[in-house]
Amino acid sequence: MQRSYMFAGAFVVLFVGIIVIVVVCVSSMNGWKEHNADGPKFWEQGGVYQVYPRSFGDSDGDGTGDLMGVVAHSDHLKDLGVVTVWLSPIFKSPMKDFGYDISNYMAIDPIFGTMDDFERLVASLHRNGLKVVLDFVPNHSSNLHEWFTKSEAREGNYTDYYVWAEAKDYDKNNTPIPPNNWMSEFGGSAWEWSGIRGQFYYHQFLAEQPDLNYRNEHVKEEMKNVLRFWLDKGVDGFRVDAVKYLVEAQDLNLDEPTDSDNPELLHHIFTTNQPETFQILREWRELVDKYHEKVLMVEVYSEVEDVMKYYGNQSVPLAHFPFNFFMLEALNNRSTLNGYALKDTISLWLDYMPEGKWPNWVLGNHDNGRVASRLGKDMVDALNMVVLLLPGTPVTYNGEEIGMENTFISWEDTRDPEGCRWGPDHYQEHSRDPERTPMQWNDGHMAGFTNGNNTWLPINANYQEINVAAQKNATHSHLKFYQHVTEIRQEETFKRGKVTFPTYDDSTFSFIRSLEGHPSYLAVVNVATVNRTVNLHLGANFQLPDKAEMVIHSSTSVAKETPSGSTVFLDSLTLVAGEGVLLKLPED
Repeated sequence: MQRSYMFAGAFVVLFVGIIVIVVVCVSSMNGWKEHNADGPKFWEQGGVYQVYPRSFGDSDGDGTGDLMGVVAHSDHLKDLGVVTVWLSPIFKSPMKDFGYDISNYMAIDPIFGTMDDFERLVASLHRNGLKVVLDFVPNHSSNLHEWFTKSEAREGNYTDYYVWAEAKDYDKNNTPIPPNNWMSEFGGSAWEWSGIRGQFYYHQFLAEQPDLNYRNEHVKEEMKNVLRFWLDKGVDGFRVDAVKYLVEAQDLNLDEPTDSDNPELLHHIFTTNQPETFQILREWRELVDKYHEKVLMVEVYSEVEDVMKYYGNQSVPLAHFPFNFFMLEALNNRSTLNGYALKDTISLWLDYMPEGKWPNWVLGNHDNGRVASRLGKDMVDALNMVVLLLPGTPVTYNGEEIGMENTFISWEDTRDPEGCRWGPDHYQEHSRDPERTPMQWNDGHMAGFTNGNNTWLPINANYQEINVAAQKNATHSHLKFYQHVTEIRQEETFKRGKVTFPTYDDSTFSFIRSLEGHPSYLAVVNVATVNRTVNLHLGANFQLPDKAEMVIHSSTSVAKETPSGSTVFLDSLTLVAGEGVLLKLPED
C-alpha cells in the first residue's frame, strides 16, 4: 500500500526564544516511525504494564500494596512478556487523592516502603530485563508540601511558587469572590481562599492540590531537579500526569466562555493546552534525552488535534508519545462496541498522528472500569489481542491479563474522593474504586495479596475462579492467551509491518499485518454477543485468500475442530460470541 499524507493543519506556537511548529498530519495507516540503524527503543519493543502499587502486592500485612510486594511478583511481570513497568504514584503524600497530591517529590511514602525498597525494586526489575517508569505529577503538589506552606506565608522565592490571585470583590457578607469563573475538574470553583495569605490560590483538582506556577523559573528548575533525581536513581522514564493543565492564562481576570447548550460547562481555553505548556515539555524532553534511552509519555485527555500537539515534530520533539485514550473512551460499554467503532477509533489515531511518530493503545486503567465489566467477559482475549498486535505500544492495566472484573464497593468501603463527594446515592456512578481492588494471585487467603486480615479495598468475591495461579495451571486461560500473543508480537511482521483493514461491520472487525519477505497475519474479532459463521469475503475492501492457518483463538472458545495449525476457510469462519482469532495467511 502506497504511503500518502494529507495535512489537516499546522499549529504554530511562539515562545520566548523558540518557535515550535506542531504539525498534525492526516496520514495513511502506515506512516508511523521506522526504526533507525540502532534498532527500536525499548518502548517500541513491547508493552507497558501499569502497576497500581496499592493493589498489586502487600509484603508487610497491613492490607495496602507496597514496593516489596511488586518485587515479590516481578517474575509474573517478566513472564507476561511486557517490556516496561509503569508505577502509579509512590511519593510521599497525605493521600487525599491516593498519591496524586505529593508533599515530597523526592521521598517514598511510608505506605509503600523506603528508598532502599525502591532501589531494590529497580534492581529486581532490571535484572528481569524490565524497564521502570514513574508517574510524574507536575501540575500540582499537596497543600502540605513545604513549598506551599512557604508560599502561603510569602517566604522569599517561594512567594510565587503557586498561582495566587486577589479577590475580585467581596459579597454582602464580606466573603471574598474568586477572580474568575474557572472550575475544578472535581466540581465547584477552582479557587480556594487562604486566610493566611489573604488571596485565592488556584487548584485544577482538589483544594488540597494547589497548582504550581510554571511562569516562575524557580518552580521550573525545582521540577527539573525532581526528574534528575529519579533518573539518577536508575528509572527509565516518566508518565507525566495531567500535562495539559500545566499553565494557565497570565491574565487571571479572564472568564472562560460557557457552552451554549449547557451553561454549566466551560470551554477551557485559558486553563488547558497553553503555548507555554509545550515549551516546558520541550525542556523536559531535552533533559531526559541527556540520559541514555529514557522515555517520556504524557497523559492528555483532549480532542485528537490537541493531543497530537504533544508529539511535537521531527525538529522539536516533545513526548515520545501522548497516551491514546480514544479506544478507552469510545468503548465504554458493550452497546458502543462494533466493528465500525474499532476501525474508526484505531484509524483516528493513525490518521492524525504526525509522520514518523509512534502510536500506542490503551484499553483500561485505574480511572476506568475493567474491560470484562465494561465490554464483556467474552471480549477480554479478543481486545487484548487487538491492542497487542496493532503497530505501536500496547498499555495494559494490572489484572486485565487475567480478566479481572469490577468489584462492588459499598458506600462504607468507598475510598475514592471522586466517589465520596457524590454521597451515598450517587457514588457508584463516579467512584473509581471498583477497578482498583487488590490483584488476585491465587484462591487462598486474601487472594494471595496479603498475609494480613484486611485490605484497603475489598477483594472481589470471584477471586477463587479468577486468579493468576489458576490461569497458569489451566490448559487455556486469559493469562496464557496474553502470554502467547506477546510472544507472537516479537515476529518481524508485528514489529515493522503495515496494517490494513479488510473487513469490518456491526459484528465483525479485522486487520492484517504484513511485511514483505515475512508471513502475513489476519486478526478477526466477533464483537457480537452470539456465535456466528462469518464470510470474510463479503464486503471485503480487497481480495482475501480462500483459506488460512489458525494460529491462536480466544481461551473462551471450545472449538476442538480448529486447533492451532489447522486450516480454516475465510468464507465460513465459525466464531463464538466475543471470540478473537489470529490466522496466518498463505504466502502466495
